[in-house]
Amino acid sequence: MKTNNRRRIAVIGGGPVGLEAAAAAVRLGFETTVFERGEIARHVSQWGHVKLFTHFGMNAGPEGRRLVTELGGSLPGDDDFLTGGGFRDRFLVPLGAVLGKSACVRTQCRVIAVGRNHLLKGEDIGDSVRADDGFRILFEHEGAEHVTEADVVLDCTGTYGSPSWLGPGGNAAVGERRLRDAVEYGLPDILGSDRDTYAGKHTLLVGDGLSAATSVLLLAELGDKHPGSTFHWATRGEKRRPVEPIPGDELSARRDLTSRANALAGDPPPGCTWECDVHVASIERSGDDGPFSVALSNGSGTRTESFDRIIANVGFEPDDSIYRQLQIHECYASRGPMKLSAALMAASGDGPADCLSLGGFGPDALMNPEPNYFILGMKSYGKSSAFLLRTGYEQVRDVFALLGGTGR
Repeated sequence: MKTNNRRRIAVIGGGPVGLEAAAAAVRLGFETTVFERGEIARHVSQWGHVKLFTHFGMNAGPEGRRLVTELGGSLPGDDDFLTGGGFRDRFLVPLGAVLGKSACVRTQCRVIAVGRNHLLKGEDIGDSVRADDGFRILFEHEGAEHVTEADVVLDCTGTYGSPSWLGPGGNAAVGERRLRDAVEYGLPDILGSDRDTYAGKHTLLVGDGLSAATSVLLLAELGDKHPGSTFHWATRGEKRRPVEPIPGDELSARRDLTSRANALAGDPPPGCTWECDVHVASIERSGDDGPFSVALSNGSGTRTESFDRIIANVGFEPDDSIYRQLQIHECYASRGPMKLSAALMAASGDGPADCLSLGGFGPDALMNPEPNYFILGMKSYGKSSAFLLRTGYEQVRDVFALLGGTGR
C-alpha cells in the first residue's frame, strides 16, 4: 500500500475505537502509529467476564471488520452476545495483529505528553496556523523515554483507567487517596478469578449505575454459594430505587439488569442492605489486608462501619494530562470536548440518557481550537456513560471526512 509521508497519524489507545481509527487510516494511505499503554484492548480484558448489552454487529467497526476478513480472518455472528473477553480475543486481538502488518503498533508504550514542536499553549490562539507546526509526542517504553512526531493525533485513550473518587461532591473521601490501590473501582470477577477476595466477606458497594447493578447481582449470587458473603449498597440522593431505568429501553439485557438490581435493593438477602442518600466521608484501614473503617454520612449524621472490601462503581472521567499544553476546549461540567459536550447535554435532557438515541453529532462537534487533535471514543463523552461503540465508529468516519478522506 502506498503511504503518504506528508500525513502522519498517531492513534493513542489500542482499544476498539483506536483500532478502528487505525484501520481507517491505513486504508486511506496515512502513515499510522498506534500507541497502547499495555497489550491490545487492555481495559476490555479487565471486565472480560461481563456480557455486553449489545450484539457483535453493533460492537465491531466497519473498518476493522473489513481488514480482518480481507486477510482471511473469521468473525463472530452479528447476533452473538459476547463477553468482554470474547470480544477482545475473537475480534480486537486479531485486528491488532492484522494492523501490525501495515501500521506501527507500539504496545507497552505510555504516552506522557503531546505538544507542538515549537509553539506554546498560549501562542496563536485558535489559529489554524498551528497546524503547520507538527505534534511532538513524548512516550515511555521499557523505562526509557522517547520522542516522535505526527501531523494528526487521535486520542482514543478512553476513561476506564481514570476512575472517579467516591467521596462527596466527586472529590476523594478522607483517606481515599492513600488507599487508592486498596479500593476496587472496576468490575471485579466476583464469581470467578476474584471469588476468594469477596467470599465470606462484608463488602461496601458504592454507586448507582449499571456497573453497580452488575456488581450487586454478582455479590448476591456469591452469597447464595458462599454463606457469610454480605454487602451494603450505598447510593447518593433520595430515590425509591438505586438505578434509574431508561424509559422504553430497547436493550433487553440492560433493561433486565436494571430491573433485577432494583428488585434486589427492595428485598435484599439476609445480612445485606441498600441505603440511599448517603456519602462516604472517610475511609481508614488497619494494615495491608485488614478491615476498612468507613464513615458514612447522611441527613441524620455520620456513623462508622467496618467492611472487608470496598467496590466503588462511581464512574470514570477523562485524563487530560497528555494534552495540557494544547488548546483543548473542555466542558466545565462533563470535562469532555466543549462542542460535543454541548450537543450531548442538549440531546440528553435531565433524565438518564439513552445511548441508542445519541451519536457522534457530526464532524464539526469533534473540532477543538487545536487543529488536527481529535478526542474520540468514550473519552469524548467526558464523565457521561451514555456511549456506544458504534458512536465511536461514527466519529472515526467523521474525523476522516474532516481530514479529506484520502490521506492527502
